[in-house]
Amino acid sequence: MASMPPVARKVPHELAEHGDVRVDCYYWLRDYSRSDPAVLAHLRAENDYTAALMSDVKHIEDEIFAEIRGRIKEDDTDVPVRRGQYYYYERTLSGKEYVQHCRRLVPTDGHITVFDAMPVGLDAPDEHIVLDENVKSEGHDYYSIGAFKVSPSGRLVAYGEDTNGDEAYTLYVIDAESGEYVGQPLKGVTSDIEWAGDDYLVYITMDSLHRPDKVCELSFLLLHEMCPGSCSRGL
Repeated sequence: MASMPPVARKVPHELAEHGDVRVDCYYWLRDYSRSDPAVLAHLRAENDYTAALMSDVKHIEDEIFAEIRGRIKEDDTDVPVRRGQYYYYERTLSGKEYVQHCRRLVPTDGHITVFDAMPVGLDAPDEHIVLDENVKSEGHDYYSIGAFKVSPSGRLVAYGEDTNGDEAYTLYVIDAESGEYVGQPLKGVTSDIEWAGDDYLVYITMDSLHRPDKVCELSFLLLHEMCPGSCSRGL
């Protein structure tokens, strides 16, 4: 039987806003860095308590998880989507936690029709892995890509990366063929990004409370030379 659950200590913290003062006794648990020893110790104590409390049904949990995983086709691809001269799709691999973002060249310049189908087999154009999340996730306890956007020409790819679970993304731009980084990463943005043609990438910054803050843009008028980002307007 598990012991008593851990109880977070109360540390009064005053928050003043618009002439009003309120006291938050658990403000000390706010830790965006995920590195405060006291916060981590309390979370570990809660996890240990939960594990002890649920230990009698752990075997059932394992059986259910194994059954769910057994019903999943791990080696799979989603439905390809044609954009410009490429088919884009995601691939999952057996035993891997993350996806590969792939593309395959359209063999002809024909117009898109409802009968379009990505060619496969020996005569099909080679598959190109644009981004492998399994490789990018190495060395991280947590990894998530919140956005993956290909420029209209297919030359550049912008993606938002979160490595600690706070949904404050770091924005990267890479060359779609070589995978080389273009310019410097931008930290503290949301997962809402969009290309405005090939020349501009629109993104949203976050304030100190992780709220969407300003709509900004990056210029790519000179390919592979990222001009300084300029904030276009505030929300």
